Amino acid sequence: MFEMGFWELVLVAVVALIVVGPEKLPGVARTAGLWVGKARRMVADVKAEVDRELQLEELKQSFRQQADLGGLKDFSQKMKSLERDIQAEFNDPGPPPGWRPGSAIEPPLEATPSSAPAAVAASLPPVDLAKNDPKRVGPPPAVLSRPSAPPADPNP
Repeated sequence: MFEMGFWELVLVAVVALIVVGPEKLPGVARTAGLWVGKARRMVADVKAEVDRELQLEELKQSFRQQADLGGLKDFSQKMKSLERDIQAEFNDPGPPPGWRPGSAIEPPLEATPSSAPAAVAASLPPVDLAKNDPKRVGPPPAVLSRPSAPPADPNP
C-alpha cells in the first residue's frame, strides 16, 4: 500500500508526543496498535475469502467441463459401432481358398464334412500316444522293456 521509512515514523512519534503529551502517549500507542492489528486481520480475512471464491469458481468450471461429456458418449457409440463392424468382418468366412474372381460364377464347393477328418488324418505323421500320454506314470517304455538276452549268472 503505502511505504513509511524510519524517518517518517520518527516524525510521527515526535508529533504524537507533542500533541498528546508524555502521560497519555502509551495508552494512545496501545489503542493505535489494536486498530492496526484489527485492520490487518480484516485484510487477511478478505484475502482468504477471495481465494476461497476463486477456488470455488475453478471447481465449478471443472465440474462444468466434466459434465460436458456428450462428446465422449458419442465417441463411445462410434467405437461400439466400429467394434460390431469388425466383428461382422471376422464372422464372414469369405470365399474359399483358391477361388479367384471371374474364374467361376460360384465358388467351388468344399469337401463334405465327413471326408474332411480322414483327409487331415492321412496327411499327419503317426504319433506314439503311449509315449506322450500325460497320465502315464513311471519310466518311459524303453526302460521297462526287458533285454533280449538274459543277464549272465555271476556265480558260475
